[in-house]
Amino acid sequence: MPKQKSIYTVHLGCSKNQVDAENILSELIAHDFKLAVNPNEADFVLINTCGFIEPAKEESIDVILNQLEQRSENQKVIVAGCLSERYPKELAQELQGVDYWLGTYKPGEILKKLGLSSPHACDKLPERINLSEHPHHAYIKIAEGCNRKCAFCAIPGIRGKQVSRSINEIVLEAQELEKQGVQEITLIAQDTTFFGREKTSVNENLYSLLKALLKHTTIPWIRTLYWYPEFVDDELLDLMASETRLCKYIDMPIQHASDSILKSMSRRYSQKSLTTLMQKIKDKIPNVALRSTVLVGFPGETHEDFETLMSFIENFQLDHLGGFIYSPEEGTPAEKSQETPVSESDARLRLSAITEYQEEVSLNRNESMIGQKVKIIIDEVAEESEYHFYGRTEASAIDIDDIVKVIEGDAEVGSFYEALVVDAGPHELICKIL
Repeated sequence: MPKQKSIYTVHLGCSKNQVDAENILSELIAHDFKLAVNPNEADFVLINTCGFIEPAKEESIDVILNQLEQRSENQKVIVAGCLSERYPKELAQELQGVDYWLGTYKPGEILKKLGLSSPHACDKLPERINLSEHPHHAYIKIAEGCNRKCAFCAIPGIRGKQVSRSINEIVLEAQELEKQGVQEITLIAQDTTFFGREKTSVNENLYSLLKALLKHTTIPWIRTLYWYPEFVDDELLDLMASETRLCKYIDMPIQHASDSILKSMSRRYSQKSLTTLMQKIKDKIPNVALRSTVLVGFPGETHEDFETLMSFIENFQLDHLGGFIYSPEEGTPAEKSQETPVSESDARLRLSAITEYQEEVSLNRNESMIGQKVKIIIDEVAEESEYHFYGRTEASAIDIDDIVKVIEGDAEVGSFYEALVVDAGPHELICKIL
């Protein structure tokens, strides 16, 4: 009987890239591979790369080089993901020790490369692998690619135009994850609110997908990330407001609030329409947790543009806010911008101002919850800590936002509990389980 092959995975990049790695592993396990817990003992090592921004590219290349240097005898190295999709010829020429090159996930491609099956043999995956460190949570990617043409973003050039999965296929995946004990699913895509809208033959959108998941699963928490302001409508907001299993949480990267910068970024909304939408969200879902990200230092951003952004942030006082400094990406329209560049020192000062303000907002908001009862999910045991467990409320996405630290009470990982907030910090609630 031939020896069962083993594979170890090094995952880099975003949650969407993680799902790609999970799909590759699902195909291999269906062909009698097993997961290795140590790279030195694996027959194959899969490195799933990120190629979104320069630091991510450098990290991916460093990981590949390191693995090639220390790999064991007869071990095969597979490189996949955004970086190899973006620079296939250049990487293959420079890193000749790599045994197999893949791009972003395509059903059956890994099997064809390894000579295991035809390219279409795994259109239906027999088992859904979950690489999360928290087995009660899983990501479901509902679409690939993006139809937005934001001037700063390389993703459409890497992953192409949006292709949405069918609602039936997504529901089946969610049902399988539910059988595995998953208590929370997070729906992801480059733009989840555009789900299904590129299709002309069927009438599917995020609203109808959420309705189907609510009907055909009993998963307690359903969360969506990466909303685009243009496609948020009343129907979607009303559904979130009325359904207790839909987390009252909206992640909507606005990038900026100045009309001139939004136009330069090719974002298809204005400060006025964004302000109207944000107010509508707060009116329809008063207890919603709002998360966003902003980009500072974009070419042509003036002091007045930045002050407009700060005023917007101060007006809406978001629950969670991430900030980034613009960096030119190869092949994007902004890379060739003729607008006046913002100095690195100015960009860093602007990001610091946003970060410092958000720290204050987060601390005030969390301290206002002291004495309140909250529903939490337990994510992990707090090893070597004064706390018993770490968890979250529905206002926080896993591995991204604030955490709950449980200082008193017994619990099981992956279960829900009522807890009392007894203390708080800018990124944490201290709770006792009731």
